[in-house]
Amino acid sequence: MAKNRIVELETWVTGLREGLSLNEIIEVVKKKCLDAADDSDQYQLASILKELLIESGREQEALRLIDEMIRRIPDDVRFPIAKASLNFYFLRDLEEALTSIDEALVRARRTGFFRREALGVKARILLKLGLREQLSQALEEIMSLEMKQGVPDIGRERDFVDRAPPELISEDLRTRYDAFCPKRSNQ
Repeated sequence: MAKNRIVELETWVTGLREGLSLNEIIEVVKKKCLDAADDSDQYQLASILKELLIESGREQEALRLIDEMIRRIPDDVRFPIAKASLNFYFLRDLEEALTSIDEALVRARRTGFFRREALGVKARILLKLGLREQLSQALEEIMSLEMKQGVPDIGRERDFVDRAPPELISEDLRTRYDAFCPKRSNQ
């Protein structure tokens, strides 16, 4: 989808906020999403709808929407990542979050898209679960990824390393991760 179209849809939703309640906005976006003739519009509108549902406290409905989008678009990585994040941050179901992010990683490895982002979400979940060995493996994989020009992903992240207690990440791994993704001076 062209970046201009994404901005156009997000601006449209922002304009709806001026005169409608959140639940009314959700219904308008839901209808527009169902009526979207263009797959990329439908994808973007579903992404916006997911955020609105979460904002309104309708996490289970957001989860159903995410599951539907996962079924519709088998190569998409962003919705499976969103499912893991929803389970982790909002539903507080760490085991389901871990299962969801592992499913996202299968897609990420198959398509090459958003591998680092999925691994970063996995690292946050593993940190919360206190799973040292698996966290170390995730960090090793993050550092070993070769990024390719034009393949969407995120930059280097380190919040999960900074929040980890010393016993959860070996000093050697922490030192190598610091070289891979140095702390900024304002951190």
